[in-house]
Amino acid sequence: MQLSFDKTCFPLIRIDKAKVQVQLLPVTKVQFERFLAEPNEFDDGWYEAILKLNPRVSYRQFTQDNREGIFITGILPWEALSFARWMGNGFRLPTVREWRMIYSVLKSRKIEGEELRDLVSQFGEGQAKIILERLVEQISHQAQRDELSWLDLSLMHGGLVEWVEEDGRYVGLGAPRSEFYPNLWNPITEVIKPVRGNERLFFFGFRLVR
Repeated sequence: MQLSFDKTCFPLIRIDKAKVQVQLLPVTKVQFERFLAEPNEFDDGWYEAILKLNPRVSYRQFTQDNREGIFITGILPWEALSFARWMGNGFRLPTVREWRMIYSVLKSRKIEGEELRDLVSQFGEGQAKIILERLVEQISHQAQRDELSWLDLSLMHGGLVEWVEEDGRYVGLGAPRSEFYPNLWNPITEVIKPVRGNERLFFFGFRLVR
């Protein structure tokens, strides 16, 4: 799998079938906080309210039970798009079609043990490496099998519901762990439509494509 890195030094993977690069993981709080540290429309009070929905946990110490706390959730599509503009280079939210295509490709691509070690070794030092190392350990233990897929590592299933674009509006795709949110959807057949467009949902996050 071809890797590159965004401006926060987190990994992107190339999905040729969808003709995009996609962030391997949903956007984390440590990435979003780099954006918040620069001039923007969001103040400390706004972020404090966001953190009440899904409290922050340390990216160095998160466990299998609280790992959703490392990801930014509860924000609205326009706020995710503001982060995308800060990221630059054509970053945006994926469409429903793109997200599902990425999901299908990652599900079909297995990761051997040697490939996993090579993947983590590419990160040098930093937040992304620490997060990936802990996720690999947790997912490998949780799966209880010899072979993982890139879908397992990406958390497109077993992570968050993620904002995606559909015909000029924004809906959600993804299936959180039942421990994080009990309603499990099938992301291939079902989209999640918030009842209100301005409703902040603690289980909604996002990842970007370009």
